Order: sequence, then structure tokens, then C-alpha cells
Amino acid sequence: MSYLVLARKHRPATFEEVVGQEHVTRTLAGALESGRLAHAFCFTGPRGVGKTTVARILAKALNCEHGPTPTPCGKCGHCLEISEGRAVDVQEIDAASNSRVEDVRELREMIRYHPQSGRYRVTILDEVHMLSKAAFNALLKTLEEPPEHAVFILATTDVHKVPLTILSRCQRFDFRRLPPRVLAEHLGKVLAAEGLSLPAESLALMAREADGSVRDSLSLLDQVLAAGKESMTHPEVVELLGLVDRELVTATAKAVLAGEAGEVLDLVSRVYAAGGEMQAFYAALQEHFRNLAAAKAAPEGAELFGLTPEEMAALRTQAGPHSPETLHEIFDHLAASEDLFRRASQPRLVMEMTLLKLTQVKPVVSLAEIISGLERAGGGETGAPPSRPRNNQAPAAAPPAAHNSAPAHNPAPAGNPRPAPARQAPQTPSPPLSPKAAPVAKAAPVAKPGDAEGMLKELVRYAEQNQPALASYLGRATAALEDGLLRVTLPPGAIATSYATEKNQQRLNRMAGELWDGGPKVRLSASTEAVQAPDHQALAAAKAAAAAELAQHPVVRQAAEIFEAEVVALNPADPNDKPNPLSTEQD
Repeated sequence: MSYLVLARKHRPATFEEVVGQEHVTRTLAGALESGRLAHAFCFTGPRGVGKTTVARILAKALNCEHGPTPTPCGKCGHCLEISEGRAVDVQEIDAASNSRVEDVRELREMIRYHPQSGRYRVTILDEVHMLSKAAFNALLKTLEEPPEHAVFILATTDVHKVPLTILSRCQRFDFRRLPPRVLAEHLGKVLAAEGLSLPAESLALMAREADGSVRDSLSLLDQVLAAGKESMTHPEVVELLGLVDRELVTATAKAVLAGEAGEVLDLVSRVYAAGGEMQAFYAALQEHFRNLAAAKAAPEGAELFGLTPEEMAALRTQAGPHSPETLHEIFDHLAASEDLFRRASQPRLVMEMTLLKLTQVKPVVSLAEIISGLERAGGGETGAPPSRPRNNQAPAAAPPAAHNSAPAHNPAPAGNPRPAPARQAPQTPSPPLSPKAAPVAKAAPVAKPGDAEGMLKELVRYAEQNQPALASYLGRATAALEDGLLRVTLPPGAIATSYATEKNQQRLNRMAGELWDGGPKVRLSASTEAVQAPDHQALAAAKAAAAAELAQHPVVRQAAEIFEAEVVALNPADPNDKPNPLSTEQD
């Protein structure tokens, strides 16, 4: 006897046996029971999900001797003829090979005649989207007003190619892809009916590879059973199917995240030596990093992509030490290189170089974490922003920098993390102005009463904590005590005008009140000396000196180390004020 493949041997014979399409079968069964059955149906969906099978069951339900009924008996002459494909009143036409207008005209002539033995003449047009435009036009009138004994069932995998004039004359049913969990359960039932068994992970693998298609999953199972073994291990199943071993994919992802270039090359060599398809391995790597990012973000207990609880636990364990931004960065690199990989004459070389590049991707720190660390440093807290973690280690807190000293600039180490993939560096947030957020111990005043210059220096040191740019320029000002006012006069020049604002004066008065209880008020002004012609060289030197001084501020230094940047220009204008045309933009 000739062997009957599992996809045909275990084809559903009733609506109840159809797997994963309950929304379709319930509606059709209800229509048969109530007698509200349409004359034309359009079944659409991906391959192998039951479109033609449901069409045959519907034909049996219409022509069964006990029908029309939602539960055809499967034993009467009409049911047997339809199941065996020899029913005269049920025609299955392949529209891909009968796409001409002449074929549709022939069909229209046949539809006129009454069925020979059944109640209805059922026409199943498979892959109907392959009909020509003229054929669709010839079918329109018959499809809209067919004879009472005619029922049309159109099946297609590409409903977008079917004209709307055809769809508007049909009841449309969308068939869905089956989840891997449902497919694995169905494969288990088929194996039990065959008296065989396979490991659960093998069934889950075949269900994932089938991409939601029942027919594809049964074809893979047929291929495994063709080996003739009563029992097989999971590695044997993987080898028989020629699929990518998930252990190799997991090991490669682990080596990429750890930055182990030698291990990555060795794993690619093992895949190549085993005869594995490089494209399949590359796609499996992409899927694995997608799963890692999803497992990192998804809540506990969430069901993702048909993965088993054990697989989800393993993914969460592997993704645990790494930030979501790092996983997203690696996936973006893989996606960007996919087109180059597919067009390459030697895919192995492209894969090796892509994975070597990925081993150089450093841990990515989120912008929120960087900003939070800079705010803590600016507020005088003991915690500092994450300072250049290496090899996915947790960021260590750096000790707070002293405000009165200017430590030497330390070059950034090579293993410094980059910020999250935002291609424009954010501006360093201004720390809070109120000293309540950045408390400073009130020691005895350094300046003596009446010592204007000493009071100005003390005010400059206090302003360095929250307003480093303003403090830098105040250091070149002069001070005098007159009538209970501390008059601070900025040096002449265009930059002085941008600093001598009402807002800066309010800030200085607030700082003075916190430094000296009941002390003098501050009057900020620019020098009134006439400037005949600006000395551009002196102005440029002043800007460079201010930038150099600003670059040594602790907050600026920490930001420069994290972003691998340096201060190249100084913007004296307050970001809350209107732009000053005389100021340069801050890099």
C-alpha cells in the first residue's frame, strides 16, 4: 500500500476537529443551524491553516444525507465522495492554472445545471487571486446572483490581490496562524494516534519552524518519522531536520555579549563545518536577541512567541546583566547588516565580521541614568553618575569631586560605555538653584566685615556649585561696599552685558542671603567704560580662558568623561533668556 502522509491522513473531517480556527467554524456551524447560509464565501489566510479543509467540510455539511447540518456524518455516499475527491457536484478548481476568461465562462455554463445527486453544486476556487482581470470581470455577475443550487467558496493566501468588487459579494473569513503552543499540542496528539513519541522540546522546535502552519508542522513531523526510529533524542531531531541548534545560537549570543571574539569565530566555524545554512543561523541570532530584549522588558509570567516557561527563564537569566539599550543596539547592528549578508557571495565572511564588530559594542547606559547621575553630582550628593562600567559590570559610584580644587583631566578609558542610541548628545541639565537641594555647611565667613573683595570671592565659591559659568565670569569682576550694597562690577565688553541681567542679580542676592544672614544686598552691573573697538583677540582669549575654567568644574568633567567630549566653546547666555546674538553656541 502506498504511504499516506500525515497531513492527509489526519485531515479534519468535521468542524470540531479543525485546530485553531474556532472563530470560523463556530460561525459556519451557526449559519447551517439557522439556515442563514450565504451563497459565496472568501477564505483568506496563510498557507496550511485549513482553508481548503474547511471548504470541503462545508461542502459535506451542505450535501450530507442528514443535512444541511453542522455535523456531517462522514459515512453517507455524499460525504465519502467529497472526502475522496470524486464528487460530481463538488468541483475544486485551481485558479492558478485555470486563470483565463475562457475557464470562467466554462464554469458559468456548468453552474446553470442542477446537481446530479446532491442538494448544492459547490465550487471551490483555490488561489483565486491568480485569476486574470478579465476572468474576475466574467465571474462578477454569476457570483452576485448565482442559481439557488450554487455555492462558491474562494480560497486565497493573498486577499489584497482580489478585487473589491469580488470581495463585496462574499462573506469573508480570515484564517489565523496557529500559536506554537497549539501546534505543539496538535503534534503530540498526532504522535499519540500513531503510537509514537518525541521529546517535548522537539515538538516545540517543529512548531516554531512551521510558522503557524499545520501542514508545515505535519510535514516536518513526517520527515522525522521517516527515519524509522521508535525513539529519538532532541539533538537527533535537530540533525534530521537540518535546523539550527538553539544551543549554538545561545552560546554565540553569550560570546557576543561577553566580547569574546575567539569564541565567536569558533562557534561560526562549528556551524559551517556541520553544514548549517548561514542565513538560517543569522536569522536565528536575530530572533534570539529579539527574544532577549522582549524577555528583559516583559513582566513575569507573560507568554511570548510560544516560548516555554523554561525557555523564558533561560532568556531572562542571560539578559539579566545587560541593559535593554545594549540588546537593542546589537539587534540594530544585525538588522542593518542583513541586506549585506543576503547579497554577499561569501556569507560566512560577512557573518564573522559582523559578529566581531558586535563584540566591540560596549555596555550602553541609558540617558535617564546619566542625567540622574549628573543631577546627583551637581546637587552635592555622595552618589555620582555611572562611571564607565566595563564588561557589563554594574556602574561604580565615584566619590564627589572637591569644588575648590581643579584636578587634572583624566583621559577616558577604552572600555567606556556609550549613551543610549540617541545620536545627539543632550545638554547637561542645570542643577537646582536652591541650596536646599544642595546643602552646604555654613562655616564661619571667610571675609571680614567691610572686605568687599573677600566677600566676592566667597560668593564666587558658593556660585560654583550651581552656576559655574556665572561664577567663572564673576571671578574677573571687581567689588565695593557702598551704602550697605555689595556692588559687583563686571569687566567691560559685550559678554558682560549678557551676564548683567536682572535674573543673575536675583540669583546672587539669594545666594548672599544664604551665605550671610542679614548681610548686604548685591548690585550687579557691567562696567560703563566706553569700548571704542572690541579687541577680538582679547575677547577670544577671554572666552578660551572661561571655557578652560568651566571645563574643570566637577559636573562638566563628569559629563565630558561619560560622553567622551570636551568643552570647545562657551555660551554665557542663560538658556531661559532670549538668545544673545553676541554669544556663541555651546558644543
